[in-house]
Amino acid sequence: MRIHSKSIFLLSILLLSFVLILISSRRADVLLTIREKAYVIIGTLQMTSSNLRTGFTEFIADMGRSEKLREENRALKNEIAQMRFKEENYYQEIVSSYQKLEEMLEFKEKHSYDLLPAQVIAYPSYSYFRTVFINRGEKEGIEKDLVVVNSQGLVGRIVEVYPHQAKVLLILDERSKVGVRDQESRDVAILQGKGEKGVCELEYLLNKVSIEVGDRVITSGLGGIFPEGILVGKVSYVRKNPRRLFQEVEVVPSVDFGKLEELFIIEK
Repeated sequence: MRIHSKSIFLLSILLLSFVLILISSRRADVLLTIREKAYVIIGTLQMTSSNLRTGFTEFIADMGRSEKLREENRALKNEIAQMRFKEENYYQEIVSSYQKLEEMLEFKEKHSYDLLPAQVIAYPSYSYFRTVFINRGEKEGIEKDLVVVNSQGLVGRIVEVYPHQAKVLLILDERSKVGVRDQESRDVAILQGKGEKGVCELEYLLNKVSIEVGDRVITSGLGGIFPEGILVGKVSYVRKNPRRLFQEVEVVPSVDFGKLEELFIIEK
């Protein structure tokens, strides 16, 4: 079958050659016309082929440029995402820390106490935030009953000391008792925590004493543990009961105990 196909092809070539020879012998102008048309067709095919090669080359180059642009676009998006993350998280934390340091420095400059900086490192879950642990201990010269404050006011006192840690009893704790004074009326009382309620109460304040909501409460200095004049909070509730000797008074602490971070220990 393959030999038969080759024979037909050869015969076709011979026949075409014979026809061309015959035409050239009788009509030379026809052969010239055919040759010119062939040249035109061949030239057109060559030009088309060249244009296709050029177009294909440019297409490949465009694809390369597009891929490079996509890579640059991805890199820019990644850089923008990183900058946005830093702006919304890291930079805001830096600003917040700077503001806290400014408050601590201002507090330290306003008081004559010797203050040792400390940081909260743990909130015991079982205590409902009534005690915290700080990163200062016996090796740093910390002793039991040293007073702890921050830029907002009185935090509490140290009740347990370890080599490099200490436990602070907050004034919110029901076991905490602090000698205080109403800054407006100058009357003295004992401040005691009310636990998870987040407030404190004043004990032993006689009914005849004039005290009002909004009065500032400060440490009295009586008792020998807490220095005088540290802000404790403001009176938030007053109720006088004629059947009782002492009135009921609640105090909202000036310290935000849910956000304790940087503290000061008042050294003796």
